[in-house]
Amino acid sequence: MVGMNPFRVLALTGLLALSSSAQTAGKSEHHDWRLVRSVPNGFGGTLDLVLIPEVKQRDRQYYMRVSDIVCGSKTRCMVMFWTDRRSIPNVEDAWIPVENLAVMTANYERSPKYKEPSLSLACWLYPSKSIGEVDKCAYSPGAKVPPEK
Repeated sequence: MVGMNPFRVLALTGLLALSSSAQTAGKSEHHDWRLVRSVPNGFGGTLDLVLIPEVKQRDRQYYMRVSDIVCGSKTRCMVMFWTDRRSIPNVEDAWIPVENLAVMTANYERSPKYKEPSLSLACWLYPSKSIGEVDKCAYSPGAKVPPEK
């Protein structure tokens, strides 16, 4: 590019940037989570079962972002999260076995009955029972219980 007109260099750079953004706009965004399955929910809508990375299991904002993507514009939506693919039940309806509930990391629910969506992380993710309960954690059958401190 030595000796090239600087305006031509800027124009070529701009064209390359536009071409690159046009190519990425057509591609789906890469996510570090995966919607494994959706099953009918007896209360309406679907129950979405999602796999997330273990490093994100305590990140409330992450759960909210993923839930917003999974639920989209639905007014009624329920999402359950796990960090181990083998723990996500192979079910055809919303009845989740206790052993799978015990290792679930969070659940999210959006409903017209609620002022705002509800997100509850599993109580076993918290260092103590009192901290978890202040954050309105979710106790699941068979799950570890955080220690009293």
